[in-house]
Amino acid sequence: MKRVPVDLVILTLAQSGLRVTARQIRNWKLRGHITRTDDGYDLAEIRAYVRGRADLRVIVDAAQAG
Repeated sequence: MKRVPVDLVILTLAQSGLRVTARQIRNWKLRGHITRTDDGYDLAEIRAYVRGRADLRVIVDAAQAG
């Protein structure tokens, strides 16, 4: 998947009902949960990370259900 800047990651997650900040995304990167290259972040990798976190998945699932 094409890598995208942090602003687009935030927008895409917000459309799924999940509000995150650039700082949270950077923390995920620093902790090794996701990767970033000079081209940006991989949305598929971030979506997989969010799906794997029960606390975030509940928020996303609720937003998509209704």
